[in-house]
Amino acid sequence: MTAQARTIAFATAAIFAVLLLGAGVLIGRGSVTPAQGNSTTNAIALVNGVPVGVADTPAGAIAADDNYLATEAQTDEQDPKVFATLVATVFTPATGQLSLRQAAQLRSSDTTLTSAYSAGARAIAVVGARRLDSYSPQRATLTTWVGAFLWGPTLAPEQTWNLINSTLVWRDSRWLLAQLHVDTTPAPVPSIVYVDGDNNTATAFNALNGMTAPFYGTGG
Repeated sequence: MTAQARTIAFATAAIFAVLLLGAGVLIGRGSVTPAQGNSTTNAIALVNGVPVGVADTPAGAIAADDNYLATEAQTDEQDPKVFATLVATVFTPATGQLSLRQAAQLRSSDTTLTSAYSAGARAIAVVGARRLDSYSPQRATLTTWVGAFLWGPTLAPEQTWNLINSTLVWRDSRWLLAQLHVDTTPAPVPSIVYVDGDNNTATAFNALNGMTAPFYGTGG
């Protein structure tokens, strides 16, 4: 695999995403009870060691999506046990089964990255911005601009940026991740990195219209 393809793949073939959760950062972390109103302070509870969105509000959906994408991206290869717990806790059954198969195939096929992790490589991801495209009680769709960074003693540092489309559904008093895919349109790259000459153009940045940036840290 190329460096670019490998970096994209570390979040599974069709599923990619983000945030500084690998460093212990949660958005909306606070009380384990559901949030009231639109505050994200109580939007996330830790269940079985993974973040769970517990507020059926627009802000709660955003907080859930941020945390789900982050945990998925940073555990599917680095910590398969945590990844499996995340899938069992906050993925719909169909999406979860597909994600587990893809992650297993990825770990088996991408032996270079698997070996690099064993040698001390690390990956981290960030939410550059995101947009709540639609919300109704029990369902939300979002577009997220995410960056992933990979480095290690046997690897040159790598980065990749993508636009991610996701769908959440509300079941059993929590948000579940029902769909994720990488947008096929060019994602802007906020650095001197050129991918097919498209990602640093003004047109690419039009995809960010209407997005807001997350705040890193804990609430409450």
